[in-house]
Amino acid sequence: METEYDYPNARLRALKSRLITRAQYAELLELANVEAVVAQLARTAYQDAINAALVKASGWECLSDALRRDFANTLARITTFFRDAPQCLWLILIARWEMFSIKTILRGQQQHIPADEVLAALIPAGDLRAPDFDRLVQQTSVRAVVDLLATWHHPSARALLGAMPRYAEHNDLAELELALDRARYSLALKELAPRADANADIVRAVLRDEIDATNILTVLRLSEWGGSGARLTERYGNASPAPLLIAGGGRASQVLIAQKEIPSGEQIARELRDTIFGAALARAATRYAETHTIAAFEDELEAQLARGQLAFFKRDPLSIGIAIAYLAARVNEVRNLRVIGRGKAAEWTRAEIEKELRLWQN
Repeated sequence: METEYDYPNARLRALKSRLITRAQYAELLELANVEAVVAQLARTAYQDAINAALVKASGWECLSDALRRDFANTLARITTFFRDAPQCLWLILIARWEMFSIKTILRGQQQHIPADEVLAALIPAGDLRAPDFDRLVQQTSVRAVVDLLATWHHPSARALLGAMPRYAEHNDLAELELALDRARYSLALKELAPRADANADIVRAVLRDEIDATNILTVLRLSEWGGSGARLTERYGNASPAPLLIAGGGRASQVLIAQKEIPSGEQIARELRDTIFGAALARAATRYAETHTIAAFEDELEAQLARGQLAFFKRDPLSIGIAIAYLAARVNEVRNLRVIGRGKAAEWTRAEIEKELRLWQN
């Protein structure tokens, strides 16, 4: 019997067959410079995006623009594969990129980055389209961006307006970014609440893990900065990290929200060792001891989320899981190609670039 996932998942499997292979990565790593990488990718599924980007840029700028352009087009294309309930689930999954774009615009406003540079980093997905981005980047302040979103009745506007007094008091964009994340997950979980089917459960699990990873990283950053406890006490009356965490997560979030003060990185790894992030945190701790940068934890947490989502390729072939797996694979591919392009532009050695790649069997 035909299901509502037969057609979209057949299309997704066709897209999966066009992902960059290990052999193609090996060829890219052998190339002399980023211009050669661009030329090589122009002979792959990225051809149209590369050709469009070459009109106004070359080298790393061309590659970065082509990857962004192609990814946005792919999200829009996949949206047309789905109808009704499956499309609603897909839109919940890709809402993260709309939040990414709003955060990027807010950061651009606060740091006075030229509008064209901000536009070049945005990924159209969800309710906001290119003309909307054009108007948002032309605003003159963070407050003006929030006010414009409010006039459009954007789903994140109420949360942003509620966080504006704290932002204005401390000039800390993290307040607005936390409000955006909370708004996204709150809306998603509200939309999922009436749904009692297996596909909705899959999406709930993906969101739960994302929330856990975000909360872990938040607490790790607080732990790394020595003044975090005093700042939390000043703003919220105690040193618990709970006011900066997102509700709706799993066991990892529950452990962190219950903390009375900011735990050390070692304590976090110890208390979360029996969660799905335990091994990732252990690996990250080893890397952190060498690099002393929080990026080690961010990378390992992202990798753990990706592994879990890629596993859906081998589960129910007639579920939203195939879309989740393809999305994870595609995000990982864009990351890898950016690493290669950036590495070639900076004249890294092949070994240095290869060390940063995530080459998994999809």
